Formats: sequence, C-alpha cells, structure tokens
Amino acid sequence: MTATKHELEAGIADYLVFCQRERTPARASELADFLCIGYRSLRRVCKQALGIPVNLAIRAKQLEAAERLLRETNLPISEIGPAAGFGDRRTFFRAIRRAFACSPSVVRKDGQKFPSTEA
Repeated sequence: MTATKHELEAGIADYLVFCQRERTPARASELADFLCIGYRSLRRVCKQALGIPVNLAIRAKQLEAAERLLRETNLPISEIGPAAGFGDRRTFFRAIRRAFACSPSVVRKDGQKFPSTEA
C-alpha cells in the first residue's frame, strides 16, 4: 500500500471518530485493521508518508482533536479524553501535560495552541 500524507491523516482521523463512537482507546494495531492493511505495512507507510512512527501520528491527531474540543466546545473535560480517542483520564491528562506543559483546564482557559508538527 502506498498512501499520501493526506490519505493517511484522513484515515487516522476516521479511525479516531470510530474510537470515539465505540468509546475505545486508539491502538496502532487496531488502526491497521481499520485501514485493512497489515501492521508492519502501516508502520512503513506512516514513516514514509508522515516521517514519524504510527504511534506518534495517532497521538498527534488525538491531541489536535483534544485541543479543538477544549477550545471550541463546552464539553466537560472528563468527556474530552474519550472523545479524542484516549483510553482513560490519566492517559489524556498526561498527554496534554507533555504537549502543552499544563493541564487541560489551563489549555481551555488560555486558548493555547498545539505545537505544530509541520515543518
């Protein structure tokens, strides 16, 4: 399988919508099944198209979704983690802290921007 950056990012976004609907954490192996390709192929394609490992690509999309939900909705913070495809509250809070160096409530209040992964 060869995929463009746009196609792969769209596939990851669709998968995260699936995770939100099913209330299940995002996993690279499940993403491969969702995209109907093997896990090793997904790893290779992701590295070629995006230049980063598949786990980091998923996490970046999760953080983008979480940032958007924090900044643009009144959804309770406790519901944003699952809505962005995070498995549990602890994982969500830890990921936000690593990306923004603050808590989700501060991101919401201050309207901080997600650090860009674009070159």
